[in-house]
Amino acid sequence: MLLDVLLILTGFAVIVAIELPRLIKQKIYREIVIFFVLIALGITLSLGQVLQLPIPNVTKGIETVTRPIFKAVERILLP
Repeated sequence: MLLDVLLILTGFAVIVAIELPRLIKQKIYREIVIFFVLIALGITLSLGQVLQLPIPNVTKGIETVTRPIFKAVERILLP
């Protein structure tokens, strides 16, 4: 398990090492912030999988949010 954690962290470090200099050179600061948010989310989910932590199902969350919208559109389109 320790090896898996180290591989995940190394993989993300390589991604940051490849992408971050280009973003800094182009001075795209908003993208740098979003990049780090996504990297942090990816690290969190990856480590959660490796450590076998209970991770909530993202699909169910999206379905919960979008179901009322689809129902409203369906009522409008189908008499």
